[in-house]
Amino acid sequence: MVDLIPIKKLYQYASLQRQDMPEGRHYVYGEQKLPSVTTVLSATKKDKGALDPVERQATVLFVDLVGFTKLTEAKGPKATVDILNAYFDAATEIIGQHNGVVTQYQGDAILAIFNVPLENKDHPQHAFDASIEFLKTVGEKTFAGERLATRISLNSGPIIAGNVGGGGRQSYTVHGDTVNLAARLESLNKEHGTSLLVLQSTSELLKNSGLRKIGETEIRGLRKPIGLYALMEDWFGLCAFADVRPAE
Repeated sequence: MVDLIPIKKLYQYASLQRQDMPEGRHYVYGEQKLPSVTTVLSATKKDKGALDPVERQATVLFVDLVGFTKLTEAKGPKATVDILNAYFDAATEIIGQHNGVVTQYQGDAILAIFNVPLENKDHPQHAFDASIEFLKTVGEKTFAGERLATRISLNSGPIIAGNVGGGGRQSYTVHGDTVNLAARLESLNKEHGTSLLVLQSTSELLKNSGLRKIGETEIRGLRKPIGLYALMEDWFGLCAFADVRPAE
């Protein structure tokens, strides 16, 4: 049974930093501007670039690296940072191409959302397509000379999003059990030997996804178990749980 984390602890999963730039106010990660920033800000219709609070159905994509602890121990801080930067660059580009927005890098994990802050009716499909493309990219490429493996979970449902903060610093955060559950259930990939785990809430909204039901999980506070779905032939999963070695 999976316990849900209290909403007040969800801030760690989603923090879209707002900073002042010479050419205006932008939402950035480090020094990298988000995809479609101009479109996002113009859609808010606010002078100071603040995004309106919304409650909306959305799809959450949570990504985690396999064997990150061993990687850091073997490579040391400088190489680890170089690897993560290359990996995050690839992930952010792919997610943006599929109309998603990365809201948090936390350690080796990535949280992205689809249908917030801009509306996207096909958000489950776009999140799924981004997941498949990213798995292929990780399987085919190296990052700062290192071969990696990754695990992804997808969940769709209601979320609340808005600017939260104090002391002159605000973050665009997403809250709710949908976010919480996606993050918590990503670890079940390891138990099932999969690289992509899609919850029933997302699976039933996809078309020709090639997914199969692999089981159910009970969630404390919910009456019925939630169905878990994976790819019919998860070759990515086979790679994800093999030894990950540096590229030749």
